[in-house]
Amino acid sequence: MKILCAGALAAGVFLSASAGVAVARSTQRTVGHAPVHVSASAALAGRGPYAARPWIEGYQPTREDELFRAIYPVLPAHNVLKVYVSEAGAYDAAGIRFSARVPHSLQDIDAGEMRHEAALLIKTAFERFPDLQTLDVWATVPVAKSELTTVDSTVFSVSADRPTYVAIRNRGLADDEFLTAFGKVWLAPQVPR
Repeated sequence: MKILCAGALAAGVFLSASAGVAVARSTQRTVGHAPVHVSASAALAGRGPYAARPWIEGYQPTREDELFRAIYPVLPAHNVLKVYVSEAGAYDAAGIRFSARVPHSLQDIDAGEMRHEAALLIKTAFERFPDLQTLDVWATVPVAKSELTTVDSTVFSVSADRPTYVAIRNRGLADDEFLTAFGKVWLAPQVPR
């Protein structure tokens, strides 16, 4: 069942990224009192029932919105772009895609900052959602129109599971050690170290 949920989630993420609109400028929205930076492509793509909340993929809209609202304040300088949640009875899987590009600039964050932000997202999601069993976190950057085959490019990913998280959460591990404990961390070679 775990493989099926994770596979369905990954397929949804792939199809969503493949069908995106290629626009690189940013717009602002508000969640509570905090401004939310969303790409224009997300705003354009969100013309359906979740247009006002482009971070929702639409698998489990209420849960996706709850997860977004819990994690968004954790990344004060960067964007949570999309949240995916798949529920299968007592087993929940989620995915969080965040921007590795500094808003309103062409500068990308470095590997250390990506790891730090991913660790914060994992800790927050597992603490706030006790039924969440698996979490995938991706960092993406926009792709230049001349190289466009997809809207963005994944430059970092980590897959985390609740049993490992429970075993390591109180050990005071540094971000690298924390993420490495999950055993499924990937960093693109072009990411500044």
